[in-house]
Amino acid sequence: MRFPGWLLLIGCCAVVSLTIACGDSSGPGIAPATIVLVSGDAQATPEVGTKLPLPLTIRVADAQGKGLSGVTVNWSTASGTLSASSSVTDDNGTATVEWTLGNSAGSQSARASVVGLKSVTFNVIAVAGQLAQIILSRDTVELLGIGDSFRLTARAGVERHHDRHGRQFWKRRGSDRPRVGQDNDGSRDGRVDLENRHRGGTATAMRIGLSVIQSQCRTGRVFPRSNGFGILRAPYYSDFNGSLLRISISTGNTTTGVTSNRVIAPSFQRVAATGLQLSQSEEFELALRERSIAELTPLIPGARMAKQQGAGRFSMSVAVPAVGDMVRFNTNANSACSNPNMRDGRVVAITNRAIVVADTANPANGFTTADFQSFGAAFDTLVFPVDSINFGAPTDIDKNQHVILFFTRAVNELTPPNVGFYVGGFFFSRDLFPTTQSNGVSGVSGCATSNFAEMFYLLVPDPDGVVNQNARTIDFVKSVTVATLAHEFQHLINASRHLYVNGSAAFEDTFLDEGLAHEAEELAFYRSSGLTPRQNLSYQTIQASPSIQVAFDNFGAANFRRFREYLTNPGNNSPYVNNGFIPTRGAIWSFLRYAADRRGGSESQMWFQLANPPTGVHGISNITRAVTPDLAGWVRDWTIANYADDFVPGLPAVYTHLSWNIRSIVEVVNQGMWALDTSPVDSTNITSVSIGDGSAAYLRFGIRPSTVGGGRIIARGSTVPPGFTLSVLRTK
Repeated sequence: MRFPGWLLLIGCCAVVSLTIACGDSSGPGIAPATIVLVSGDAQATPEVGTKLPLPLTIRVADAQGKGLSGVTVNWSTASGTLSASSSVTDDNGTATVEWTLGNSAGSQSARASVVGLKSVTFNVIAVAGQLAQIILSRDTVELLGIGDSFRLTARAGVERHHDRHGRQFWKRRGSDRPRVGQDNDGSRDGRVDLENRHRGGTATAMRIGLSVIQSQCRTGRVFPRSNGFGILRAPYYSDFNGSLLRISISTGNTTTGVTSNRVIAPSFQRVAATGLQLSQSEEFELALRERSIAELTPLIPGARMAKQQGAGRFSMSVAVPAVGDMVRFNTNANSACSNPNMRDGRVVAITNRAIVVADTANPANGFTTADFQSFGAAFDTLVFPVDSINFGAPTDIDKNQHVILFFTRAVNELTPPNVGFYVGGFFFSRDLFPTTQSNGVSGVSGCATSNFAEMFYLLVPDPDGVVNQNARTIDFVKSVTVATLAHEFQHLINASRHLYVNGSAAFEDTFLDEGLAHEAEELAFYRSSGLTPRQNLSYQTIQASPSIQVAFDNFGAANFRRFREYLTNPGNNSPYVNNGFIPTRGAIWSFLRYAADRRGGSESQMWFQLANPPTGVHGISNITRAVTPDLAGWVRDWTIANYADDFVPGLPAVYTHLSWNIRSIVEVVNQGMWALDTSPVDSTNITSVSIGDGSAAYLRFGIRPSTVGGGRIIARGSTVPPGFTLSVLRTK
């Protein structure tokens, strides 16, 4: 028998902190003459659930102040337990009792009373103990039909397995009748909603915001009407410190295996642009960004000072050349300000915004003059308006109101022979800096090999593979060039505005700079295709229109291939780790698109804010400023959407991708197979999972018909960083 599955998504993220409930008590009081509190009141910072080091002591006396023996003293507390409910005074008139505190942090009290006298009260302020476990669900859940829902809250347990606070309650939609037991000690955070609609539902936002040594959760009891349930557990983790969370899962043979849904029979056969399967080099891009940051950041104050004083080259305007003019540029991509690699070029086209230059040493049988003119026109009509509207206008340090497009074999030379990647072009921020010789400001150094111009270096056709035996057809280079321009122009705008407009002391973090550059490619797709975001675009729609297909092949497919690389290993990759690796770039592009859709309002405003942060703001802090302060929660929801989008119906919009039907498209770029695989939960042995900061795991299991399924999740090792989230998604 095949049992439907559930999927468990585990991840890490800085999310919600559990709060501390406060206890209170009251009680009666009566006695002989006087009752006086002797000791045991206001003991220093006792831990919840512990026995106080000093007993509670009172003294009963007569009207003359003499202690009375044999008087019965009644003890009471609403918090914890007492060693006796009553005791008898000794010869000195004293009586004692020991008090083990309750499990609620905050004020706790106990009372001593004697018949006929006013009672006395002992007060302490209990503090929370070290957290040892987190219990997600203690009781049972009955999923009785379509549209049922439940909520659960986290209960944090200290080493003695007492609750700090928390409550569970379950409610059938449309009815106030509870379906499971309740704890009555209060709850405020960590609520989870599961909605079982049609084929699926979701339990999300199980937020634990405390540092823990162990985190434990047990699934609820499930009584399906059908043949069983399929479940996804999705652990997610984030602390923005690059930490690694290791967890162990055991179900005690209460669950069963569920078949992976990774292979999806395609309803169409075409695979997006097979010629584009050659990927761009992540190593080159990462090295270039790191080199720019390391070598050029120290030069920012000098460059800014030179511009402010109008010194050297900043005081001059560069005339727009004429077609046929010869120019020289340093093309060294491996050094910012030394060892120039000079190449001669001829101006082959000039448009309103672009000066197109071709290296005189380019391989034969390459682009024609008409081709170069078309690239200039594409820059004018597509790339420049898209990027400048969304990220801001570029600087014009050479005052010629143009950007140089240098098509040079120097770019081809960056790709070694016989490899599966290529370098399509680049922008080098060193060209925004004045040279040492011409800065004109005493004590200010520049970048001696800078070309001092807004410019790009671009791949050229090489049909015969003259350069490093790497053949590059005209059609291939045409198909990647305009997207490369859109991508690199964002880098140019970002760097130039950080340097001369926004007053930033540093360049943007690599991961976010790359994410915005990939978003520039997507924005070029929308403008080129005539489509807009938030249309849940499927590959069937793309394939149905030749013009949309071309736009997707040129500007969209590469983003989804990078996203595919993330989906194949989501537990070890994150959208906000500061590197330029392909999985990170795919993840941050997808998350930024998700965030723009979820945020609503003006997309252009959001992109502009991200590209133009105030001084001292960059990377994660830039996103929390411009997009959402709850970055951890949004990344968590995005990880759920990566599995559930257009697969599990009836989910809230925050668990979907509004602009793309990602399964239909990833399936195509992944040669007919869904890229995000889920791991089975071993029903008899321990399943071990490791999750990086900002990462998620996807674990599937089933529950047999009319049986109880459950399990524990234990965090292994030392203190777990804040930000563990468990989401439970019913998939069948």
